Amino acid sequence: MKKAVLVLALAVLAVMQSAVYWNVHLLYQAKEGAAGAQDRARVLERAARIYPWNDDVEFELGKAAFERAAESLGTAPERDVALGASVRHFSRALRLNPGSAAGHVHLAQSLQYMSYLGLPVPAAYFDEYKKAASLTGHNSQIYGETGKVLLAGWESLRPEEKGFALEILKKTLAGKNETRLLQILEIWNLHGRDYAAIEQTLPEDPGIMRAYAGFLGDKGLSLDVRQRALARAELLDFQDARNELDQGQRKFEYLETEEAAARGSSCLKRLGSIVFYQDLIREELISPQEYAQVRKAAYLLLAKTQIDQTRTLADPDGFLAAYLALEDQPLAVGEFEKFLTERGLLSDGPDASSRPTDLRILALEMELDFKQNRYRDITRTGEMLEKSPLIIPDAGRLFYARILGLVGDSYMKLDYLYEAEKAYSEAISAGRDGLDDLFRLERCYARLNDEVKLVGIRQRICTLLTPSVTAMGRRPLEKGEPVELPLFCDGQPLTLTVTFENPAPGSRPLLRALFNGRVVHEGYAEGGALTIPVTPIPGANTLVLESASGTVTLIKLEHSAAVRPAGPGR
Repeated sequence: MKKAVLVLALAVLAVMQSAVYWNVHLLYQAKEGAAGAQDRARVLERAARIYPWNDDVEFELGKAAFERAAESLGTAPERDVALGASVRHFSRALRLNPGSAAGHVHLAQSLQYMSYLGLPVPAAYFDEYKKAASLTGHNSQIYGETGKVLLAGWESLRPEEKGFALEILKKTLAGKNETRLLQILEIWNLHGRDYAAIEQTLPEDPGIMRAYAGFLGDKGLSLDVRQRALARAELLDFQDARNELDQGQRKFEYLETEEAAARGSSCLKRLGSIVFYQDLIREELISPQEYAQVRKAAYLLLAKTQIDQTRTLADPDGFLAAYLALEDQPLAVGEFEKFLTERGLLSDGPDASSRPTDLRILALEMELDFKQNRYRDITRTGEMLEKSPLIIPDAGRLFYARILGLVGDSYMKLDYLYEAEKAYSEAISAGRDGLDDLFRLERCYARLNDEVKLVGIRQRICTLLTPSVTAMGRRPLEKGEPVELPLFCDGQPLTLTVTFENPAPGSRPLLRALFNGRVVHEGYAEGGALTIPVTPIPGANTLVLESASGTVTLIKLEHSAAVRPAGPGR
């Protein structure tokens, strides 16, 4: 008897194993071999008859039924039968495997379609989405798909359902995946376009904020929302820059110069992405004074790391020059001078006889002196150089001209105007025939009340200024290809007018203008011209035109300026 029972049990086991094998075999055949939903359903139904306890088979039957419903949307009876079949199969799959997040998602989708079509539903689709969300990780594809499906039905969701959908989307975007964000935004744009809602889902990340703003620009959507998103991105960048600077300064104190330099470079990179969109939204998110302090401190950190690594005053990346151009506090300059002296890179004494003969170092020392109000020391050095039989090599002419300019500035501070005029004229002769030195001479002649020379110098200045009309040769302005235009100005307020043509009738490309690194205009191209008021610095300025979407043809740039005073002074 026992032997018979054992044989029977083995036979049953063999049959079960065979059934399971054929069930799985037919499942894979349906998934990989069958071409259409009908063919897959026939193979899967055979598999279910052989072994009815495989939830994967029921799940695939549900998918096939849903596909048939989608293919027959215009045929109500066939569509409704297929949707009902998909709900039955997904429900069976979940009875066999209640922990399947994918099963709950697909069941919810079928129930949602039935609800939209006014068909009776055996369960609430929203509850199934909640179950799916509770069974999957925050960054899973299923979680994201759940959020996108709910977003697609945004207009029909109840308030509590909208809150749940937003929570899912928020967790989906927590990974800061810009591709996933754009997929979600495409659905959002088609269904409701609720700005307040989508902004609740965005993580505090400058890249995500800029991707959101870029999408708005591409689609021609709210300019105000776009600009606020970009202003927020810049605030986050500034906070990151400030943190990088703090980390870099600590690393420098611990003599970790390479890491300090990396942190300083990272700080400058983040600062470089800030073009002050807060000016357009008229809300101060970043203090301009604090921004200037962080930028100056970053250049100082990089100059120090560069000097400690090379033990020279070579400045290939311009960090040292950039710092000195920004620093205006004598105490801070004195601290930096002490830093250089301790490393044996500067002379110890202030008297002219101890000055180095290396023009690069001499120019640096005199700039440090000037920023610490040592004007008489500088003029004595100028007198020494005038009496010295110096032969200036070509490589040193710019440094020599810089020295003469500092001598002239020092004479101006001391009210020795004729000596200042002489130093400025020699600086121009030495190789700095540019607007900066001409402006210095103009100020000098104005204080001397020398009308003849004042008229002459202003004529020379006018020949170097950008003309009031600049033809742009029908230059295309395309997305991602900015056009940079140099402008040489006298410092008076200007009104710039950029004339363009829109080659695509009816299109409204989003155009942006930056002046000296700050955004001064952004708007959709209409009317064929942009009018931009700016306040340039005396000398070289830069206007950058960009298209955030579409293409326009640039025709010409015009500017109108206030009339320069005819008499002395400016």
